[in-house]
Amino acid sequence: MNVKPVVTRAESQAQTRQALIDAGAELFIERGFHAASVEAIAERAGYTRGAFYSNFASKEELFGELLHQRVYDVYRRMITDSRADERPSLRETGERLAAIQEGAEGSWPFRLWLEMLSQAGRDLRFREIAAGFWRGNRERMAAALDADYRAADAEPPAPSDHMATALIALDIGLAIQHYVDPDGVPLSLYPELYDLLFSRHRT
Repeated sequence: MNVKPVVTRAESQAQTRQALIDAGAELFIERGFHAASVEAIAERAGYTRGAFYSNFASKEELFGELLHQRVYDVYRRMITDSRADERPSLRETGERLAAIQEGAEGSWPFRLWLEMLSQAGRDLRFREIAAGFWRGNRERMAAALDADYRAADAEPPAPSDHMATALIALDIGLAIQHYVDPDGVPLSLYPELYDLLFSRHRT
């Protein structure tokens, strides 16, 4: 006789939360952020509006968690999942970032990200999601740079958080320009410019 495994309360809540995130992702792709209502997300996931608010305070909070899963964690792994001597070169980093933009899993979150940024001047919730995303990437990248320079017994040419800001600025700038003018700013510029502008500062 097959016995179904017992699902704990915590596991059940985690499954509900993930189902809502996945449903939100589908609806954000189909309708855009504003047109995807809380009710529609809950219905797509197979839950009630109350279940949504038992897991998320708002649609913005769900979107922030979605970004962390689909985007932020990708960047985090790129930065932290290897030792300094195994970390990818700046050219390889540019190639990986270009690949994120090229794939379907990277293109739609970026479009929604632009939509959220357009609201940041009017809604502090949107601004904090953006700030938290970049703040986390900047801190991790700065820590990785510090580790690289310590391993090489060298001093960075500028504060590590400033260098991290510049690396992020190049990523975002290229992503935006490629989005509106893909022929003028091809993704092949990622590895070329990361190598050109930053490799001489890499230990």
